[in-house]
Amino acid sequence: MVNIKDYINVRKKTKELECQNPSSLALLPTNFDKAKTKNELRYESTAQTIRKLWRNNNIIETPIETSGENFVSINKKSFEWVSPVIFFSAAWLSQNPHLINIALNVISNYLTDWFRGLPKNEKIAKLDIVIEKKNGEYKKIQYKGPPEGLNSLPKIIKETLNE
Repeated sequence: MVNIKDYINVRKKTKELECQNPSSLALLPTNFDKAKTKNELRYESTAQTIRKLWRNNNIIETPIETSGENFVSINKKSFEWVSPVIFFSAAWLSQNPHLINIALNVISNYLTDWFRGLPKNEKIAKLDIVIEKKNGEYKKIQYKGPPEGLNSLPKIIKETLNE
């Protein structure tokens, strides 16, 4: 299942929360759009895993937190794998469109191993992606389904960018 909807202005919100402005690829806390202060921000527990996977594959992220600053992680007890929000800036998307596939394939490959041994109907991944369009709009693409379905997201991202 894929759902696309409008999203808040990420640059404005990072300034409001006194966070760093993500200039390329970034992870956003799950409650980024609703938090009133920086202290309220919460990452999914999977954030550190994604960051490690990206680092190991030479994918550079621009975090919203400063060096040495850590936001609280939450761990939901369920069989679903829930990602933090992945943010793609307009500049990064226009300069590195091929990296969308790589960044998402790294996660998809990890999930293939993570779900190994579970029945197909129990393999549920939840992934939210926020993209910044060249016109300054932000769109949130929500995915919930089997890990194999992540392969459709690069095409959906590109289509959403061109709307």
